[in-house]
Amino acid sequence: MEEKNIYDLFYSGQLDLFIIEGENQLRQNDQDVTLWTHLAIAYHDQLFYEGHEAIFDVIQEKMIPYFQKALAIEPNNETTLYHILNYVLDNQATLAQIGRPKSHITEDNKGLFIEYAKKLIASPNMSGYGHNYLTNIYEGLQDDTALLPALEASIDFVKETFKDERETSDHNFSLFWIKKIYLLDRTKQINTSNILALMEADFKHFISSNEMNYVDLAEIAYENKAIDLALQILLKLIKGENSAVHIHQELVKWHTRFEELIAEGYEHPEVFYYQLIIERNYSEEIGIPLDYYYLHALKLIDAYPDSYVGYHFAAAYLYDEGQYAAAIPYLTMVGERKWNATSWRRLVECTFKANGTVYDQVPTFNDLPRECYNEAVMLSDFIHSLDNLTAVDQSALQLLVLGLYRQAYDAFKDYFEQNKYESDYFGGSHNRAMNCNNLALAYKEAGELETCYAIATEGLSYSDFEELHFTRADTLSALEDYVRIEQVLQQYFDTYQISLEATLAQQEFTSEEDEEDEETESAIFPPCYRMLMHQIDVEYQLGRTADIQSRAQQLLEFIYKFYIDHPNLDEYHYRDFEASKNGIEHIIYQITEQDNLAQRISYYEQMAKQYPHEAQPQYVLMQLYNEKSNYKAMNIAAQKYL
Repeated sequence: MEEKNIYDLFYSGQLDLFIIEGENQLRQNDQDVTLWTHLAIAYHDQLFYEGHEAIFDVIQEKMIPYFQKALAIEPNNETTLYHILNYVLDNQATLAQIGRPKSHITEDNKGLFIEYAKKLIASPNMSGYGHNYLTNIYEGLQDDTALLPALEASIDFVKETFKDERETSDHNFSLFWIKKIYLLDRTKQINTSNILALMEADFKHFISSNEMNYVDLAEIAYENKAIDLALQILLKLIKGENSAVHIHQELVKWHTRFEELIAEGYEHPEVFYYQLIIERNYSEEIGIPLDYYYLHALKLIDAYPDSYVGYHFAAAYLYDEGQYAAAIPYLTMVGERKWNATSWRRLVECTFKANGTVYDQVPTFNDLPRECYNEAVMLSDFIHSLDNLTAVDQSALQLLVLGLYRQAYDAFKDYFEQNKYESDYFGGSHNRAMNCNNLALAYKEAGELETCYAIATEGLSYSDFEELHFTRADTLSALEDYVRIEQVLQQYFDTYQISLEATLAQQEFTSEEDEEDEETESAIFPPCYRMLMHQIDVEYQLGRTADIQSRAQQLLEFIYKFYIDHPNLDEYHYRDFEASKNGIEHIIYQITEQDNLAQRISYYEQMAKQYPHEAQPQYVLMQLYNEKSNYKAMNIAAQKYL
């Protein structure tokens, strides 16, 4: 069998045939490195669903020998080196996690695997993998003496290699750094003061999705009587998700500890912030009344009138209780001491709720970029919840939203380009891109369309957040810049592998499946229809296709049918449905304007009959009947429209 065809078997999942053909070819030519490597992987994939212990056996019997056959031919083959270490170490780690530890790498063969890892370290393209695998090898062997220098070398590599890429640097640094701290704490290879100095110097760069890492670090600090450091760690922890029950228990445990320490004379400007936020969020776990933190805050105001903490939490309680006027003095006092974005946002809301006026000052915050972004989202939601806003108030409030998103935008720039702020697991490039999208939309609402487009385009350089594509297309549509829209659409369709014809065919099949599922309560309106609507508009405006009306009609009818099949769209998806539907309806209206009156009436009568739940056909018929002076029909259409 030809080489191309045999690999077609591999990539199409015909592993049995691939193994037979591959083994036959190796009997004729045993110097084929690529084939040895692929066969090793095929033997693994063939048993993928048989369990981790079956995988252990096949790694021993087939994979390691086959990979080593390949390496005997090309000792520095990066692909093979990567695979032999990846499969071996991953299987070892998995078996350890499920309580069935077995080792591929032992004292007898460790030299070979260490050599493989060091070869990857020496390869410019694979150094990161090599460092990771080498530390994993020493961890598995429980060779603490060799592990420490390996971790230090890995940390140095990360700092140098990713010095201009903060997010990548933080993630990789943190993986090695936490292992180093655990190792030093367990083995006491250096004295306590040096461990604490290391933690104090580097903790600001540490991020982790595993919240127990923070708990462990705080415990290490506490055991070594570094209470300020423990508090710093916990203040970072409470900015995370904190959704797990065992994390709640740890936070409450620390509340009790701090209570005892405070009674013994411990003082720190932020310790009361920790205490009150835990009392606010975990009153049931602590066993205190819901308003305990409010009463505690009032006592703090008396005891520490220069601290912002008491005012912040007293205001938080009154805000939550809807006592907006009473909250304002406390919020003002926060600002006189130490503004934070949350208190400021509450002051804006309370001022409007209590007095009907707009608090129009936007201070400069020292909050994390993500925190400024989150508060801007909440302020925007507040504005959208208000009824009967005057145009003046709407504009003034939106300027505040724009200002806060802009401040978050500048803060993200400082975070990534100037290494300002402590590292934030949740404040990465994707969060930065989301802020760009919301800032762009705020500029759009302010009428600054080119700025909106530029910011949205910039956002795509940070993360391929789908909404950014929509914002760009919607903005260029408002500018009637169809040449640039065409480019934007092409980028979107290439990225998400979407076309009008393929999407309709796929969704028609999905719709049929949904009809059989009577338990389906809601559905997601495919967001790509907004872009398909723009595609139809571009084709119409630039004269790209002769059958534009047919294509537009096809898309419109599918959108109508989608809603018939899924009438319970939530507010978010209903908004996308309305935007897509209204856009394509307008395009068809423009296309049919060239038809005579009778043709237009006939078209819209047919649409009204076929889709009686839709308002637009009746609305257009009202106009057309009026134009024809058929007032009786106009009144009937008006009643149906209403």
